Amino acid sequence: MDKTNILLVGTTHLNMPSNGDALMPNMPDILSEHRQLEIADFVEELSLFRPTKVCLEVNTLNQKDLDERYQTLAKSLHSATSDEREQIGFRLARRCNLKQVHAIDWNENEGYSLDSTIKKYPSEMGKILDSQQVIMNQIEILFRENSITDFYKAINHPTYSRMMHQAYLDIASLDDAATRWVTNYWYYRNLTIFKQVVRLREHQDRILVLYGLAHVHLLRQFLEESGAFHVHELTTIFWD
Repeated sequence: MDKTNILLVGTTHLNMPSNGDALMPNMPDILSEHRQLEIADFVEELSLFRPTKVCLEVNTLNQKDLDERYQTLAKSLHSATSDEREQIGFRLARRCNLKQVHAIDWNENEGYSLDSTIKKYPSEMGKILDSQQVIMNQIEILFRENSITDFYKAINHPTYSRMMHQAYLDIASLDDAATRWVTNYWYYRNLTIFKQVVRLREHQDRILVLYGLAHVHLLRQFLEESGAFHVHELTTIFWD
């Protein structure tokens, strides 16, 4: 099989959910009229990639619920929530006449924890979080000062995903417990996401993956190094 074209789009969580993330930028007014028009413009840009599959940060165990939600909202997106999976993923899939969207996430508690590391290295962990808060603040400014399209182009510059990935390397260097957490949770999770994309891959597919920005560095690495994908960059916005 030839290499599969794939577009990896890093995103913030537009609905700001209570999902356990230590830090999350503030993304207000997604449902306002002007932001909705901007999202429509962004989706139109993404449709130029001509995706045959749209993959989202949803646990694979919830594929049935995702199918039902997509079928409901595909009829009328006016009732969509501020969740980026609905605002961007569902809109794009409907725009491209796709019958479904694909859940590819894994996020289970395997017993690995950072609790002991946090207690042992409070100062070091605080510095790591502070460095990431700086990034969140920058992202909030970009959101306020740009259209949705320009915001996504900006945050998908590799600099942002690399800076976010740095936190996991810094954590892993603190002690054995932290190394195990980064290895057996974070790397395992992203390798599992990668595996789900590989399993979905079919001849002449064009796959678009919409995922949390912190995942993008590793996902890009795995996709490129596999030799099975031609990874496109959102920042170029022009595709073959």
